[in-house]
Amino acid sequence: MTRLSRTIAAALFALLAAISPAGAGSAAAALHLSAREIDLGHLGPGETAQAQFQIANTAEGRIRWTLAAPPDWEGGGVLSGEAGSTPSKVDVTLVSLRGGAGTGDHPAEIRLASGRNVLVLRRTLAEGPWREALRFQSDSGGRTLFVKFNLTGARSRPALEAEPRGIDLGDTEPVREITRKIRVSNSGAGVLRWQASSGAAGMPSAPARGRYLSLHNEALQAGGPYVPPAALKEAVQATGPWGAEKGYPKAAGHGCALRIQFQGSAVVLTGRRASEAAMLRASVGDQPPREVILEELEGGRFEATVAEGLPEGTHSLLLQVSEGAVVLEGVTARDSRVTSPPTAWIRLTPLSGTTTRETDFVTVRMTLSDLKPGIYTDLVTISSNGGTVRIPVSLAVTGEAAPKHLAVWRYTRGSDVLFTTQPEKEDPRYIGAYQRAGLAFRLYGPGTAGTAELYRWYNPAIGDHYYSAERGGGRKNLQGYVFGGTIGNIATIRLPGTRELYRWFNPETGRHYFTTDTAGEGMGRRGYRFEGTVGYVLR
Repeated sequence: MTRLSRTIAAALFALLAAISPAGAGSAAAALHLSAREIDLGHLGPGETAQAQFQIANTAEGRIRWTLAAPPDWEGGGVLSGEAGSTPSKVDVTLVSLRGGAGTGDHPAEIRLASGRNVLVLRRTLAEGPWREALRFQSDSGGRTLFVKFNLTGARSRPALEAEPRGIDLGDTEPVREITRKIRVSNSGAGVLRWQASSGAAGMPSAPARGRYLSLHNEALQAGGPYVPPAALKEAVQATGPWGAEKGYPKAAGHGCALRIQFQGSAVVLTGRRASEAAMLRASVGDQPPREVILEELEGGRFEATVAEGLPEGTHSLLLQVSEGAVVLEGVTARDSRVTSPPTAWIRLTPLSGTTTRETDFVTVRMTLSDLKPGIYTDLVTISSNGGTVRIPVSLAVTGEAAPKHLAVWRYTRGSDVLFTTQPEKEDPRYIGAYQRAGLAFRLYGPGTAGTAELYRWYNPAIGDHYYSAERGGGRKNLQGYVFGGTIGNIATIRLPGTRELYRWFNPETGRHYFTTDTAGEGMGRRGYRFEGTVGYVLR
């Protein structure tokens, strides 16, 4: 213990003794630790190990204890408490702050917590075994607890990864069913055993919760520039060199800023650090920017309250990355209008699994037909022996359900085919270059059983539209294509009154052609090759 730490501890004992009533202690009081040594095992880069022990008084009365930072460890303050007939519980958390695998030193952190009191110790350690002594002092003597661990250059235990980190359905109609998938994988070692559950048990009451707005855009190519998802294109503006990392915005240099329009009284930002040091500044409306405190979570992630105490209403939030690199996942806007959906509106399959290197998928089926107009929020939890991920689910039901069938109009420019269900809402500069060719077919409305959303992309460099029932475009390389959202639902199985929508491809020009004609409208004689069926459309 350092001289300053001894001075602090001695002064604390003197103060407690001076204000304690007579008889509060016991002449026979003795400090007792439930363990002499805690073995936290092997710890690889970015991993966390936890343990708990108890401090007790072996005699009657209460005993006071303190713990200061040991030599060579950085830490401010003193951890203190009292133990009587009921022991004090102390939680120990060891974190390797190193980002990647390989040889070298490990920045490490030991966090000790007893009730609301916390002592954080930091030190950079070499790889290999360590045995650190923590000296607890009391008014009846001292005891030493040894913390044992082994720092390694590779991960040593399972580590849960779940994507996406939030499900944001945006503004939607009360359709029968919407389906999403959660990817579950193991980024650590060994076998990951996971379970999936739904429900917001343990969360704050509905009025204190908020609507989750996801910044994730899974239509983006890895390494390309970030573009907000179609549902947020009016609410989110990105400036500066933002890159896309697994569909999330990553600050790729100075000058990165996001402006987000939201409704509510407070905003919480979630993301993760992409560099050891990172700094964000935030401002709402005309307020001056202020530095944001990033509260550390598991796996290098963080949570930050970027605005609070605002009047209910619409606000404009500006986020600026002033140092380092960060990946932003989404924001939760506290909104008094938020309510909870009915019980069992979410169905998950499967509910459990195991994985080593492969990726598992959890299908999330959400029934919206019984929801009245309003804003709803819920939670999907993936728990495992390698951590827990809580995935917020948010949506706003806007009104009556959409028509069951949607008329799809066909527009052409040369061999390029534009399908749209709302030509009047297309950009006139965009659709004006095409010739209207009449009614092509009909699609199903959202949530129809046996159907999936039909997505549209456009490549302005070669003048080519592409359509797929898979959000990622299937096996196609869509580099250079701009995601245009969904135009309706296409049947994935042959339903009554349907026919095939075929896809053709010209390898010389890189263009595609889509038609319901079994002969491809003669495109085979123009260098196009048949590629298969997109799905089934109504006649």
